[in-house]
Amino acid sequence: MSQNENREAAAERLATASMVLGIISIISVFCCCPFIFSAIGIVLALLSKGAESVLRPRAKTGLILSVVGLAVSVILLVFSVVFPVFMYQTNPEFRKNFVDQYQDALRQDEELLRNAYGDDVYEQMKDLFKD
Repeated sequence: MSQNENREAAAERLATASMVLGIISIISVFCCCPFIFSAIGIVLALLSKGAESVLRPRAKTGLILSVVGLAVSVILLVFSVVFPVFMYQTNPEFRKNFVDQYQDALRQDEELLRNAYGDDVYEQMKDLFKD
């Protein structure tokens, strides 16, 4: 194999890897960390170009899928962080429900701690975190 053929094969492997990571980034939007897959997919798509003037079809597909996965991830992240904060600040009913659920969770934790370790351990922890 000549050096040019080796470069072509390497570029094709990078393009394929980019496409696979783009698919994984879209699939993983709802379940794990798609930012990593998207970022690596974008980098591999760009690296597969090498000295050529255009991207290979698989690299284009991988780049598009990775960018879409990244964009959807950012939108979901912003929505899942900004929306609850906005609702907490602007909607008194939402704030009341949030505080009630938080207090219920604390009561359940307190009950679990008392059942597991007894009242004296709970009182010691209460004194420890009082300050």
